[in-house]
Amino acid sequence: MPIQTKHQSGAGSHARFAPELRGLFEPGVFAEDGALVPRQWHPLPDFRPSVQEEGLDLLQGRTPARTELGGFDPFLGPFSIPAAMTYNWTASFEFLRDLSPSYGDLVPILELWLDQWFVRQAQEPQSGLAKWRAATSGPSRSEIMVWRGRRVINWLAHLLPMAQGFSANLQARIWHALLADIGRLVEPDRGLLASLTQGWEPLNRRAVWTRASALVSVTGSAPGLLRQATFDEALERLEELIAADGMFADGSPLGTLSAAADLAMMTRVIEVEPINERVRTALATLQRSDGSLVTFNKQRGYGGLVESVLGPGRWRRASILKTGHIGFVEAGSTRLWIRTPMGQSQAGPICEVEAGGVELISCSSLGVTALEFTRQVEMLDPQTRRRDDDGHALLEGKSSFELEGHRHTCVRTVKVRQDGRHIHGEDALFSGVNGSRVQVRGLIFDLGEGCDPVLSRDGESVLIRTPARQAWRFRCLGFDTQIDQSNMHFSTSLSQNRRHQLVCRPRANDSGKDLIIRWDLQFEDLI
Repeated sequence: MPIQTKHQSGAGSHARFAPELRGLFEPGVFAEDGALVPRQWHPLPDFRPSVQEEGLDLLQGRTPARTELGGFDPFLGPFSIPAAMTYNWTASFEFLRDLSPSYGDLVPILELWLDQWFVRQAQEPQSGLAKWRAATSGPSRSEIMVWRGRRVINWLAHLLPMAQGFSANLQARIWHALLADIGRLVEPDRGLLASLTQGWEPLNRRAVWTRASALVSVTGSAPGLLRQATFDEALERLEELIAADGMFADGSPLGTLSAAADLAMMTRVIEVEPINERVRTALATLQRSDGSLVTFNKQRGYGGLVESVLGPGRWRRASILKTGHIGFVEAGSTRLWIRTPMGQSQAGPICEVEAGGVELISCSSLGVTALEFTRQVEMLDPQTRRRDDDGHALLEGKSSFELEGHRHTCVRTVKVRQDGRHIHGEDALFSGVNGSRVQVRGLIFDLGEGCDPVLSRDGESVLIRTPARQAWRFRCLGFDTQIDQSNMHFSTSLSQNRRHQLVCRPRANDSGKDLIIRWDLQFEDLI
């Protein structure tokens, strides 16, 4: 639901804007003397969950460890850190969403922090040309565009509700900086464009998305501020970057989730709803039973954000997400996903399996569930297809790469029985006619958290017990199967959790150029 509180921007009338900036907005936004005409602004809802621990640490002068920015004086704020102005988390004001209103009155501390930002901002080169000449190794044009776009969104979501609590002078500076950022999103720095002899550095997809989503968000927050042509162009960019299957243009599950969170903030812009519908279908396809996101990599979680974006209700799931080269099967209480990699990869098609509402086969910090090579290769021509017949659903992921000038093909085929109680898989690596075969570390199955594998006495199978009190029998006949402890970490209850991997390796006498590994996962009733 949109936030109903409306704020008058009367304090912003103290700011004055030059004619070239005023011309980027709808007529009537500014008075003849360049002052911003008072209007209603609607704060944006934020669908990105705050991290309470990080917010408390921030108020005590500690930045998150992942940023590597270190500590700071809590009264001066994070912008007292030298690197803060060129680091995404601070330059885009992403930290604002972690400062929960439950901490009390944040206005006094934010006044100090914002004042420090304005001091640092005044010391920075202001034009694109000045920045380009000052530091050729500095942030790229795409990075600066992302910071500016996210800063606009974060200010509209988090500073706007508190704006009237700030001093009149600070309010004027906030409105001036906000309108200046919006103006630079509408039209880039002409001076830099005119000075470059080799052309303008093109924006990457994430920068194009962030710019467009910020401009559409501005229209939702302050209708009538931007020209209709500006809004139409931004909406067109959003449409182009969300594929027909709902995936972000790069095919990344995390990129799609990030785009969906941005779209979910545009609740007052009905024109984005068709795009939203597509993205939600893709997210629902990639959502596990516990709400978390299937990422096919070492990054995990995001359940709170996925659930916030999707909201209540049941969403349609797709069997194939073509943009991400992802296939999906749901049979009984079993869900299975396959993703065929593209670009640099050290593994073939990746698989994740959920059974009885818990992860059975997954990916962790040490590896993915796939045929793993000993070197990186450049995957080409990824293909994913699904076929349903004879009481089974079949998923196939196929990709190729070149080694020593010869084409090699990696194929994963998985057949799931209609009741979801039997999964048969085949992983194949077909080498080129000539040349050596890429070395294989093994076929890796990363087991879900809490899954306990036990090797049978004859060594031919592994019984896997899951936290859902189910048991699955794994077999990979003709290959050596080894149980490795993947990693160990402490949960929130301070109990130790171990993750395990099954590693299937060709036997020493296997000297053929082509490699085919067949395996089975069979549900077993516990006595």
